[in-house]
Amino acid sequence: MQELIQKLQDEHGLSAEQSSGILGTISNFIKEKVPMAAGMIDNFFPQGSTSGNSTSNGTGDNSNESTMGKLEDLAKSRLGGMFGNK
Repeated sequence: MQELIQKLQDEHGLSAEQSSGILGTISNFIKEKVPMAAGMIDNFFPQGSTSGNSTSNGTGDNSNESTMGKLEDLAKSRLGGMFGNK
């Protein structure tokens, strides 16, 4: 989450608070449109991770990065054909 906040700051000149708010809005929008994905979205965008920790539990492990990688792999396998990728 922190990596995405930093990317929004770097590429769009947003503050950390603005970036966090935008991600919260996107997270809530996706959960409204795809309620079955709410748990996955909550894991992908953990609450309270804007305090400078890269994980929601502050232990410093890379569980969010692992989750993001798994989500990316799943998306590629399920959606890749839609965009000409196999």
